[in-house]
Amino acid sequence: MQYSIVMPVYQRIDELKLTFESILSQSIRPLELIVVDNNTKNEDTYRLINLIGIYKKKFLNNISYIKSPINSGAQARNLGAMSAKGDLVAFLDSDVILDQNYYEILIEYFNLDQNLIAIQGLDRSLLEKKDSINSLKIIDNIIYHFEQFFETTVLLNRKTCYVSASLNVAHPNLKKDFELESEWISTCAGLFKRSLFEKYKFPEQFITYSNNEYLMFSYNLFKNSEGTMIYTSKAKYRDIQTSKGRINRVQLMYQVQAYDLYIFLRIFDKNYKNIFTYLKSRLGYLLYYLSRLILKRSFSLKLYFHSIISIFYPAFHLLSISKGDLSFYKKDFPPN
Repeated sequence: MQYSIVMPVYQRIDELKLTFESILSQSIRPLELIVVDNNTKNEDTYRLINLIGIYKKKFLNNISYIKSPINSGAQARNLGAMSAKGDLVAFLDSDVILDQNYYEILIEYFNLDQNLIAIQGLDRSLLEKKDSINSLKIIDNIIYHFEQFFETTVLLNRKTCYVSASLNVAHPNLKKDFELESEWISTCAGLFKRSLFEKYKFPEQFITYSNNEYLMFSYNLFKNSEGTMIYTSKAKYRDIQTSKGRINRVQLMYQVQAYDLYIFLRIFDKNYKNIFTYLKSRLGYLLYYLSRLILKRSFSLKLYFHSIISIFYPAFHLLSISKGDLSFYKKDFPPN
């Protein structure tokens, strides 16, 4: 099976070189690399086009450039998927470094299972994060797990990879190798059957960072029983998680709340348990915002104010969100 890589890019030109080299080192090269310029501006656009020109020969000219009309991670992925020619579509963030056999391992799963529709490997950064959490001071560790409880509620089960009504996802036990069916697949380095995009799309109303668009997309696949999705530790990558190309902290606070409610209303049953879980998670986010400010000693009336107001932000636009209209967010936080 052949695969196409779709890579949205926004202000990460320097990091992109590492990702390009990572793709070139793959034991099975992609049929094509589709770079979707996520509406970068001025000098960054020039640098991106120039870098693609440099790498065209290395990719045997199988690299294409698409300019998205708006800064939207969700829309960029849709544009790339629509242009892809491979049997599989590999979404790849522009600050990710892949192990050399990453796609070879994942493609073999598709060769062995005709019912498989999507798969992802393990981010090495998660392993390192787990070690850093274990090394935290006692107070910091208690606060971390307290926040996790409020945000995720029941994500203590490490035997399945599921999606909570809190809009958080469960990772398996990282201490052991695993190969598990999953209710979600990340677009950071996930691999999907191209035929899915004839029926499903990422939410194009989401602009800029497009928080949790992967969750809405992949959980819809699970809910509609489109096929099997696998999360495996056999294939690994590293997400550098650069701050470039991301929105500022205040804007992210409001986006998380607005987009999460939009997603919750569309993919979860509105029973008492799910509603309670979702509302409790909003309290968890507030505790998370405030505790981070306290622990980092970054006292700021502005950040404290926005931490609290952002939690109630979706309530002011509940009718619009219920109708699927997120234009209010675009007006409040217009994309660059």
